[in-house]
Amino acid sequence: MLKKATILALAIMTFNTTASVTNHSGEIANMRTWVSGSNTYGVWVSLKNNPSICPGGFYLPHTSDNKQLVYSTLLAARLSGKTIMIQAADSSTYKIGDRCRINYVML
Repeated sequence: MLKKATILALAIMTFNTTASVTNHSGEIANMRTWVSGSNTYGVWVSLKNNPSICPGGFYLPHTSDNKQLVYSTLLAARLSGKTIMIQAADSSTYKIGDRCRINYVML
């Protein structure tokens, strides 16, 4: 039991030290979607004022389980002109170029 708890604690500590997530709010300026998608060329989202840590905007992971739901939320925010909050993984491990990976969205 103690061994499992120790392994779990180490796993959580490792994730927290390697993963960096930040929250960014704003209006969506544009969205780009490719027919045959990948992480690099799938769904890109830019805010009217992209944060300096993600100057190219954000990308939606291609193999996400909830990709359609997240895309729908992003599209609803774009069409309504409402502010959206995007939580992004912005460490170099998860960035593609100057785009950060979308982790969570809230409308």
